[in-house]
Formats: sequence, structure tokens, C-alpha cells
Amino acid sequence: MRTRTWLMLVSLVGFVSVLGGCSSTGKPVDISKLGEPLSTIELAEAHNARVEPLDRLWARISLRAKGQTDDGESYEEQGEGHLQIVKPNNISLTIGKLGETYFAFGANEQDYWSFDLSSSDYKSLLIGQLDQATPEKVGALGLPVHPAELVALTGLMPIDLSKAGGSRWADDGKTVGVSVPSQWGSFTLWFDPRTKLVARSQAFDRAGTLIASADLSRYKDATIREHAPVLVPGKIEITNPDDSGWVRIEVSEPQDKAINSRVYEPRKLARGYRVDETIDLDAAFEPDTTAQEFGDDE
Repeated sequence: MRTRTWLMLVSLVGFVSVLGGCSSTGKPVDISKLGEPLSTIELAEAHNARVEPLDRLWARISLRAKGQTDDGESYEEQGEGHLQIVKPNNISLTIGKLGETYFAFGANEQDYWSFDLSSSDYKSLLIGQLDQATPEKVGALGLPVHPAELVALTGLMPIDLSKAGGSRWADDGKTVGVSVPSQWGSFTLWFDPRTKLVARSQAFDRAGTLIASADLSRYKDATIREHAPVLVPGKIEITNPDDSGWVRIEVSEPQDKAINSRVYEPRKLARGYRVDETIDLDAAFEPDTTAQEFGDDE
């Protein structure tokens, strides 16, 4: 198992999508002939009414990943696991084969982490504190966005109308986009104007550069006790900005199910997984001040 393969998956959870400034999968059209797009208020109100009843989500996932390693070697892999979300920040993603967990990623209100369990001879944990997260640190986990905002990228968080920008047509005229600021850039949700469901989600860095891309489709009901079912994406396809690889996720049995709090406690998980090494990302990425200190003495 190549951990980098599975880390590519996380750059979504859903569920992220990015195209440098617009969402378009088809031939550009003259959008001036389409009329005004649905307003931000109309889209946000429909979206928020759908997702707000879903406080937590448990689901089985299966996935296929295809791409190239850093040395140019092609790979294609399959796995299965679980996605567990408790809004607003708690997320747990596990991936493995034949009942064995090879990779586990998570975040809570204080920390974010990644377990590499693919080798029985050496199991490791990378962990950092949310309030000290930087793009460089989370990049070590393969993440393009702040860990606290991963749940938002699933398309299951409400839109804050006080921060949302105006709506706009995609170049192909198939979807309508609404953007909101993020900690390190911005997110854009692209809605199908007929269903008002998110067809694609996007993440941009501060320079407006494309980070990753995910299409959301095959919506299915997530069962919720004492409430009508909530539609959630049944298929998520994540691609790299340069189209060098993709991850396809199939979601099954989504439901509002009680989640064991242990999945959001990395130190307890480390003991259970019998981790050989824990790497503190905050310590590992501390600037080396030794050279500066010696320079001051000269």
C-alpha cells in the first residue's frame, strides 16, 4: 500500500474540487444568453435546509485510486473503509483491505493526524495542533486545506450568507457557483440549478491557484432518526489539478449513527494500533534558529 495514494483521497473528503476560477467540464457557451443565475440566497437557503439536520454522518466507503508516484511509477489500488463525521470539525477516515486498516486520518477541535499502518514492522503517526497548522505541515499529510475545514469540503456544511459572494454561471452553463472565504484561500460550491445539489466543490489557495478537484454525484438518502432522510453524495471523484491521478469513492449506508468518540482521540488510537513512532509536526517544522543565533554572536 502506498500511503501517498490514500492521502490523495483525504484532499476531499469530499470531497474537494478546484478549477482555477471556474467550473467547466463541457464546451464553453455564451452564458450571457442564459439569463441571471439562481441567486446566492436562493441556493444557500435550499442547501442549508438540506444539510443542517445532519449533525453527524457514518458511512461505509469503497475506493479506487490511480496515478503516479513521485518517481513516475504508475499505480492503481482499491480499498474500503469508513467515513465518520461529527460537525463542525470532527472527521475520521479509515482505509484498508480485507478487514485490516492501512491508513487512518482524523481531526478534532484540537488536533489533526494521520496513521500509516501499511507495514506491520513500522507503524507511524503524524500529528499536529490545529491552532498551529500551516500549509506546509498539513502538506505532509497530503492535505491541500486547513484540517478544520475538511468537513466543509464534503458539501455538508451550511453556507454562511454573511460571507458568501455572488452567484455566477460556470463557463459551460451547467452549474452555478457560490464562493466563501477559507482560512488559506477560498471554497466554491457549484450547484446543479435544477436540483440545487452540489455537483462540484472547490478549494483555492490565497493566490487563487487550483488545489484539487472533486465531482459529487449519485446522491442518496442518509437516514436520520426522527427526521426525513438527507441527500448526501453517493459518489465522489477527486482529481489532481494536473489530471495526473484520481480517486473514486463510493459511499454506502450513510446514516446518522452513534459514533464512538475514540475515533477522534489520536493518542488512544496510537496505543490501540501499537504505533512505533509518533512525529510531532509542530516540532518537526519548527524553524532552525541555530544559524541565526550563531550569526548574532559574530
